[in-house]
Amino acid sequence: MAKKSKTRTGTDANSPKSAKKQKLIEGFTRLEAQVEELQNQLLLAAQDRAQLLGLVQQAAQERTQLQSQLDWVLYRLEQLNPEQMQSTLSQLSGWLAGGTTNQNYLSSEVGIDYNSLQNLLAKGKWRKADEETWNLILKAAGREDEGWLTSEDIQNFPCTDLRTIDWLWHEYSNGYFGFTAQQSVWDSVVGSYTEFCDRVGWRVNTAWIYYDGLNFSIDAPQGHLPVIAWRRRSCYGVGKSTASETFSSLLSRLLECAGVP
Repeated sequence: MAKKSKTRTGTDANSPKSAKKQKLIEGFTRLEAQVEELQNQLLLAAQDRAQLLGLVQQAAQERTQLQSQLDWVLYRLEQLNPEQMQSTLSQLSGWLAGGTTNQNYLSSEVGIDYNSLQNLLAKGKWRKADEETWNLILKAAGREDEGWLTSEDIQNFPCTDLRTIDWLWHEYSNGYFGFTAQQSVWDSVVGSYTEFCDRVGWRVNTAWIYYDGLNFSIDAPQGHLPVIAWRRRSCYGVGKSTASETFSSLLSRLLECAGVP
């Protein structure tokens, strides 16, 4: 009886062993893909974590700044009387609701309420606003009883109050009135009081005008108001200083408060 010969032509691709090997390879490939996807997810998670940490640090800094501002507000409130405190809280609430500090928060180092001046300027009542400005300046300087200012009073005048008064006049005249507007004219005449008065309308046809002769309207020359250097006639000062000396001291204080050497 003849024996059957065995021919070895290699491993049959359809054999159970080959199929198992193929499945292992496919499983390994899927595993590698899953590992790669997991690595990508971990990388994205690390990036998100770094971004979140940055936001947390920024929020912490903003919280510190806000706390500092709140401490300042509380300090200022402690210095106000009950009426002023109520007004300040109302203004602060408006600011937090979306207003602006410049328009609603009228600062003072000595507890002056500038709402009355703001209302007069907003209504265009220029003469009453000028008179109120003078009264508030005397009050801020502690010179209500004397009714005039010394050079020392001007040199030590509260910067915050000076800026608030200047801002109010500038804001409600569209930059036409106020100390800053007067400073601009003063610089243009190189500190000549006579030429300055000619420019702003405090001297007309070589005649020094009286207070009642002022033009209390927005049609007045630039820098016409407010009047601080004099009260009766533009060539006369208030107190022991001349009008020129008082006005020069006022503008020097304005520059000093603005940090200009």
